Amino acid sequence: MKVSRTGRIVAAALGLLIAGRAAPVAAEPAGGPPAAPAAEPQAPTGDPVQWVRTLQLLQDRVAAGSRAAHESQPLLIARINADLLAVPPEIWGRRSNIRAAITFALSGGGPSVLRRLTAQDGLGEPEATLARGALAYVEGREAEARRLLQDVDTTDLPPTLAGAIGLTQASLAVPDQPIRAIALLDRVRVLLPGTLTEEGALRREIFTLGQIGDLKTFEALAIQYLRRFPHSIYAGNFRQRLAYQLTQFDIGHDAERFATLNRILDELGPESRRDLYLVVAQTAIQAGQTAAALRASEKALALCAPGSAEATRGQLYRAAAEIVSLATFESGSRTLRSLDRAKLTARDMPLLETALSTAEAIGRGLAGRPGLPEADAAAKPARAAPDPADGPASLIPKAQATIDRIDLMLSKATP
Repeated sequence: MKVSRTGRIVAAALGLLIAGRAAPVAAEPAGGPPAAPAAEPQAPTGDPVQWVRTLQLLQDRVAAGSRAAHESQPLLIARINADLLAVPPEIWGRRSNIRAAITFALSGGGPSVLRRLTAQDGLGEPEATLARGALAYVEGREAEARRLLQDVDTTDLPPTLAGAIGLTQASLAVPDQPIRAIALLDRVRVLLPGTLTEEGALRREIFTLGQIGDLKTFEALAIQYLRRFPHSIYAGNFRQRLAYQLTQFDIGHDAERFATLNRILDELGPESRRDLYLVVAQTAIQAGQTAAALRASEKALALCAPGSAEATRGQLYRAAAEIVSLATFESGSRTLRSLDRAKLTARDMPLLETALSTAEAIGRGLAGRPGLPEADAAAKPARAAPDPADGPASLIPKAQATIDRIDLMLSKATP
């Protein structure tokens, strides 16, 4: 029988993990070498505790950057879910198996096993409360989940279950109790170092710190994340959110705050650093923070090869920020008109069009103003004859008002 590539990945992953050789691996490139041929995927042998441990070992490889592990995770979850639903009822007479099922549900396993467990009597405590709370959380009933889980003391629980419950408690606490969420995430990180659980807790804690404005601890943990989990499958999403969060700290108007960005990005190689500076510049333009966009685009351009697509993006973000200042309006407007559109991504084209139309609007306002260059006539549409009352003196406040609105206009672009 022909075995699919996905099936081979699952079988190879299970064989490797069950054999106890699941040490973290370096990131695997997309489309890397296929897993070694194997027989049809087999469910892990043993009991629910071993099955869930297998899943967690696979997930830890996701944190280390294994794309094969990431690809096979949904299939392994589906297989374990089916096996848990098929076990004889007496299996659930053991507390360890119930705890494994709760951990499984909170690790991506879904609600079906917990629905069956919570429908039966005799689970005992704290397992009955944990199972009902976990089920409520997985099914999106957050108020009930908070009522059942917020006061649970995880000290005496096994580390894996304590980590899963701690992450859940923190997620429920973030909106209204961010300080408590941070304390919970701190404990989870210490409890399960080197795991996907730690990686997830670290990511969540960083952005919760951003929510409360703790820049110093935010910087320390962001650097820690980039050092500990540079290859995580979720690192790309983390960097996008990191760029957004940094703009919320208003890094453009404060040299020390911008230095924080530099210290965080110094943890990356030149190409990754360039790419993240570009993301910060792009995000800052979207947020109307032109000072941050200028600083970040300059740092990015210093790392770009001349004439590259990355350099074109950096020039776009810098020019879009420059047109809001009378001192740099002319150079920014000229750069916008000279950009090679073929080197811009589809995500950047709306920003370019918005910046060009805004530059034209400012140029029309500045036309004829004493001591200032006129906008390039080729870039301006024909205008109706001016009203006699609309003299140079009245154009000055109009131009300034246009400049004051530029951040808002640019923020409406959707790169």
